Amino acid sequence: KHFANTFPKTTNLNKFCFDGKTYLIKYSTLSKLFRLIKAIKEKENEGAFCYEEGTSFKELSLLVDCSRNAVKSVEHVKEIIVHLALLGYNQLFLYTEDTYTVENEPWFGYMRGRYSIEEMREIDNYAYRFGIEVVPCVQTLAHLERIFQWPEYKKCNDVANILLIDEQRTYDLIENMFATLSKAYRSRKIHIGMDEAHLVGRGAYEDRYGAVENRSELILKHLDKIMQIAKKYGYNPMMWSDMFFRLAFGGRYYVENEGDIDKAIAEKIPQNLSLVYWDYVSNDFCRYENMIKNHKKLSKNIVFAGGTWSWTGFVPHNSFAISTLLPALKACIKNGVDSAILTAWGDNGGECSILSLLPSIVCFAEIAYGNANYKKSLAALTGVEPEEFEKIELADVIDKDFKPNECNRSKFSLYNDCLLGLWNYAVEDGQCEIYKKWATELNKAKNTAKKYAYLFDTQEKLCKALSVKYDLSVKTRKAYEQKDMKTLKSLIEKEYQILPQLIEDFYQAFLTQWSKENKPFGFEVHDIRLGGLIQRIKHCQKRLKEVLDGKSIPELEEEILVPYPTMKDTGAHNNFALTVTTGGL
Repeated sequence: KHFANTFPKTTNLNKFCFDGKTYLIKYSTLSKLFRLIKAIKEKENEGAFCYEEGTSFKELSLLVDCSRNAVKSVEHVKEIIVHLALLGYNQLFLYTEDTYTVENEPWFGYMRGRYSIEEMREIDNYAYRFGIEVVPCVQTLAHLERIFQWPEYKKCNDVANILLIDEQRTYDLIENMFATLSKAYRSRKIHIGMDEAHLVGRGAYEDRYGAVENRSELILKHLDKIMQIAKKYGYNPMMWSDMFFRLAFGGRYYVENEGDIDKAIAEKIPQNLSLVYWDYVSNDFCRYENMIKNHKKLSKNIVFAGGTWSWTGFVPHNSFAISTLLPALKACIKNGVDSAILTAWGDNGGECSILSLLPSIVCFAEIAYGNANYKKSLAALTGVEPEEFEKIELADVIDKDFKPNECNRSKFSLYNDCLLGLWNYAVEDGQCEIYKKWATELNKAKNTAKKYAYLFDTQEKLCKALSVKYDLSVKTRKAYEQKDMKTLKSLIEKEYQILPQLIEDFYQAFLTQWSKENKPFGFEVHDIRLGGLIQRIKHCQKRLKEVLDGKSIPELEEEILVPYPTMKDTGAHNNFALTVTTGGL
């Protein structure tokens, strides 16, 4: 029995009771009804009971990155929507830089797997059935590098990936964006991006109008024009806060303490604009609280965005993400921030599966609903034991002190060149045995992972490849430098012989994962990367055989230099091109 609209729209209370025969469910929104269905699953063996919960968050959202090659298929977005509904989320942000159709702009998103208007409507209609609002998340200033490869957009390019302010073609494009999106989605919320435009005004704008002394005025002028377009289509915009925050706090973004701001900046921010404060790296409650307080000096409309740590390669980093989410959401609750977004970025190739992030996605929701222990909810949602599901991040776990924001071993060691060895300094001795162990653990988890088994298969195959590849460049260089022909011959006949097939196995598993979740566009990048890796290993093997006949290898004659004092200084290095070569791609 259900009683829709039993509570006023302002309440967030959910309740259900079970007397052994009949469920009585009270809910205020559709998404909360579906969350209660999941809660029933959690308590199905507890007999008669009553259960009540609430949340102070009016909006709980997941942001799915569809701009780094991995454009989620419509069917996979629907699958994500079902998961979100059962957890009590009520918003989905589809982050699309140029991966959506814009009417009158045929080159926008050309060959990128862009969503058609019909596909966007299909997603929106499906989400609506579950009480989830799909909010378009786009870019109207920076992060548009892909469009500038076409002559059509050269006229409106300032510098790097930034649109040219005060150029009419820029505003024609933005109006076409808004006009199209207004036809595709019900929501009249829109995220207009405008983050990390650090070079704004320093390219074509400076050539045309001269050097800009006050770039905050330039950004505000651009924002004013966007707000006028938004108003025309009935939109209430939000944007990332960092550009205004840096301007107000002397160039800094992370301000550890509560500080004074440039009030002139705050006074010029539109009253109906929401600022999204993003922070992904801290587990310090006080930092979050002070950042929220500082943001509130800029605007009364503050949204918080945390992160899943999905953006450092093939492997999710749920454990680290979870350590940041609890203090972040506690700070939001204490300081009256009632809208929160969990971001799932896909930097440098979109390699990490959204569903592999379920521990983080579940935890975010449970904290928001007052439940610090997310594991029972994860088990009810997936049918997989939490301890087994959490093994999905093993490929990046080498020791107990592992921190993904400092290192992502699985990606840089997979692509670290066998002869150049640019990342040899970061490779630790004796770790191949750990990858063999992790492959075994992931195989066991795969056998109990049900419909999520393909995710574990990808990670298992990655660990099998890394059990040989991880330190192969180090071993090769050491044998060459010591003129140890016996060891070199062994490496050639064993490791170099079997590695191409192990990478091929990983490639096939990753292709299966991609095909289940994404459009085919974008996978050409991974064909080139992994196919090139296989060919490169074969080429290195051939050249090493020549060493046995007395030839030298110039790359192995050069000394390995250490660009960063510690791995912490590198950040989570996630750039394929910089990993494999110094020559540029």
